[in-house]
Amino acid sequence: MPILRQLLMIIGPILVSGCVQPPLIVGQQRAPIAPEDVVVYFIDRPTCNFETVAWLQVEGGYLSVNSMLAKMRSDAAGLGASGLYVLQTQRSEMKEFSGSARAIRCRAA
Repeated sequence: MPILRQLLMIIGPILVSGCVQPPLIVGQQRAPIAPEDVVVYFIDRPTCNFETVAWLQVEGGYLSVNSMLAKMRSDAAGLGASGLYVLQTQRSEMKEFSGSARAIRCRAA
C-alpha cells in the first residue's frame, strides 16, 4: 500500500495540472487590471481593432460556463488585457466545461 500512496502523490499533481494550461503570450503584457474590468466577447466579435495579448485555454474542471469564464477573465486581467474574445466552449460527457479564448486589447482609433 505505501507504494500506491507514493505513486498517487507523484502522479496526482501531474493529472490535476493538466486542467489549466499557462497562457501562450503572443503580445505585450501590461500592468494587471481588475477582472471585472475585462470585457467578455462571448458571441459577438469585438467591434474595435484589437491586438492579441495571449491565447488562453482551459481543459475541464469547471462545472459551469460562468466559472470557466471567470478563470479566463482573471487570467486575461493578470496580463493587462482589456477584453476576452471567447472562441470555443465545450461541455464534456463528465459535465465539465472547457474552452479557448484570446486575451485582447483594443487599439486606439
